[in-house]
Amino acid sequence: MAGTIIGAQGFQRSGKTFLMYSIAQNLAKNFGLKVYANIIVDDPNWIFINSLNDFPFNFEPKVLFIDEIYNGADANDWKKLKDISIFINTIGKQNVVFLFTTIDFGMVFNRIRNQMKYSIFVKSDSKHIYYRSIDVEQLTQNDFTLKKCPDLYKDSKYDHEFVPLEFDWSMDKFKDKVVMYYKDKYPQLLKYID
Repeated sequence: MAGTIIGAQGFQRSGKTFLMYSIAQNLAKNFGLKVYANIIVDDPNWIFINSLNDFPFNFEPKVLFIDEIYNGADANDWKKLKDISIFINTIGKQNVVFLFTTIDFGMVFNRIRNQMKYSIFVKSDSKHIYYRSIDVEQLTQNDFTLKKCPDLYKDSKYDHEFVPLEFDWSMDKFKDKVVMYYKDKYPQLLKYID
């Protein structure tokens, strides 16, 4: 599970955030994982962050959920590509399951898109939410539908109208976190702290 990237694409109000919230919530409940997210959730297992500097460096299994990821990881904003690449290429070692939503996968950095394990396409109408999940490695797909009704959302603990801020992908404190994590095991790294 570590290093798995799952992305959901759909128009606004299609049901993509609800699905990713549900996946993260199930991982939190069934495996006791902490979820670090840029949405506010009334649950002690969920920790609000809006910067990678707030994301812990450790090897405990955890979930990172970024809603509306293009608002910070826009495919056309090349200035942030290095920082995002460093982070994405270390999520397996850090035991991270990474979930995100977007209106269109093309709006998101290719370094993220190219490593997705599952791509989920979301559509909805007034009565149903339609999901198509594609396993990118196996090239298999699975379709499922949820009926819209009050019971569908009764257990959700997030604000469905919350608008995420632009997520800060800066890795300026990443090196310090790595060095501090290893300071006892590899004291020779301490000289690299600024």
